[in-house]
Amino acid sequence: MEMSEMPNGEVKKRGKMVIFISGKGGVGKTVLSVNSAVELAERGFSTCLMDGDFQFGDLNLALDLQPSFTISDLISGAESLDNIKISYYLDRHKSGVNVLSAPIKPEQADLIENIHVKKICSKILEEHDYLIVDLPSRLSENNLTFMELADQIFLITDTSFTAVKNTKIMLRITKLLNMDDRIQVIINRSDAQGLIKAVDVKNMLDIGDAIYISNNTKIVSRSFAMGIPFVNDKPRERISKDIDLLVDRICGK
Repeated sequence: MEMSEMPNGEVKKRGKMVIFISGKGGVGKTVLSVNSAVELAERGFSTCLMDGDFQFGDLNLALDLQPSFTISDLISGAESLDNIKISYYLDRHKSGVNVLSAPIKPEQADLIENIHVKKICSKILEEHDYLIVDLPSRLSENNLTFMELADQIFLITDTSFTAVKNTKIMLRITKLLNMDDRIQVIINRSDAQGLIKAVDVKNMLDIGDAIYISNNTKIVSRSFAMGIPFVNDKPRERISKDIDLLVDRICGK
């Protein structure tokens, strides 16, 4: 976390921004971002979870949360984002995580510009230890803005050929953009039965290190359907312990 000096000489802490992105949909990105945010809150950190998929985001479903406000309300309801009280637009989940939901209507996504993203993230980071952002599976202009702002980028893949291929492309592009020093690859469902093994994925991507998350389709499906993060509901399961190790990485342990 960064420190900055205020006009009165006091030192103000800036939170850490962590994003989850993937080259292919359906690899478990939202599940990992939600459970990581909940685990951070469980450890006592003030945590905000932001839905960066402005068209089809569903973080609120994963948390069984009916949003009072969305990012569209924040932008349209404020004369200036510079002086906005960001906490007013965040929904508090029972886990302690504050949530900024995506717009209800997909067409409202077009009204969210890069300058909005930058100012909103800055405001959230002033009031939270961690900002976790769940991004859609593409390299859009908004996604690149989020990635430029992030302190840590988790690139999610599974062991399917399409996911690995797209992840390799993402790694090449982020290296060209000088973002590779902030990227860590997560191989989700790493022990799932298939033609490609997790160790093969690591070799195919030509990376020295990867984070492995075990497969548990039953628990994950139930968790998402009920809107109950499994790190709360099933803390002793191996997948929950994998999230615990992932959060250790986020915290710099």
